[in-house]
Amino acid sequence: MAITAPFRLDKIRLPSTVDIDVVSNATIDAGISNFTERPAGHVSPMFTGNQAQKPMVEFTTPQLDVLLGAVTLAGVSAGTISLYLKAATVTGNTARATTAHKKIDIASSCLYWTSLRLPHNGQAEITARIQAAYDGTNDPFVYGGSVAVPSTLSAGTFFGAGPVSLNGTTLPAVQSITVDSGINMIQAGGESEEFDTFIGIESSAPVVTIQFLQEINWSSIGLRGTSLNGTTGLVFYGRKYANKGSRVANATAEHLKFTVLNGVANPVNTTGQRSSLVSDTLRIHAIAGSDSVLPLTVSTASAIT
Repeated sequence: MAITAPFRLDKIRLPSTVDIDVVSNATIDAGISNFTERPAGHVSPMFTGNQAQKPMVEFTTPQLDVLLGAVTLAGVSAGTISLYLKAATVTGNTARATTAHKKIDIASSCLYWTSLRLPHNGQAEITARIQAAYDGTNDPFVYGGSVAVPSTLSAGTFFGAGPVSLNGTTLPAVQSITVDSGINMIQAGGESEEFDTFIGIESSAPVVTIQFLQEINWSSIGLRGTSLNGTTGLVFYGRKYANKGSRVANATAEHLKFTVLNGVANPVNTTGQRSSLVSDTLRIHAIAGSDSVLPLTVSTASAIT
């Protein structure tokens, strides 16, 4: 049967009407673990069923300011999240106000981000997960058809790698900055119920990896690495691109500022090929200075200093 009514991704609406308008990709995963059994000595199975189900959504967006403004390194216990699919037409899409679109509601979940990357003169992206739970009444995913898509889409916000400083000293020629949140999840249920009823963050061990197009590892960092000093530590920025322009001015408080006060910066390697410039990779393992602070914090509206 031919395709007659295809759909495209649309916005993801987080609690408090926080909209992710630019979605690079998304996967809505039923999360089924199946078990199949056969009678004694029989070649073919005669029973199959769902052993467990852990529904999950993973998506990537360049709107780092929107997502990081709503979700810290500690994650968020989220109320209703809605994922929209808009009806496609030959010339574009069906009007947003027309009840021809679809959505999936998630009533209870843990929302957290797994990784982000800020490239030099490229488009930064962050990947997040919505791990759905059973709230005792609603299925983790509730499908809704024949709905309108709320509000209009925005152009979105876009960022690239900005300056990096370590213990107050600026490090040159930044090519890429990658952050892995290092989050491990707890997902627990009981009584052989198919869905988990408790979902939360078990641990996080954030790691920042920075690549430079200049030799800094051995002259500035040293073979054994360098401890962050607890006051200035590691600071790096996401530089905001200007819509219909070039870059947002440094003095304008619209850039991203990431801070890691405590941890250790370790040299990884220096690489080169033929007559190309050498590239250094530096890795920072972040730790918390106390039990009341996060290892990595973010300001989503900062000037670059």
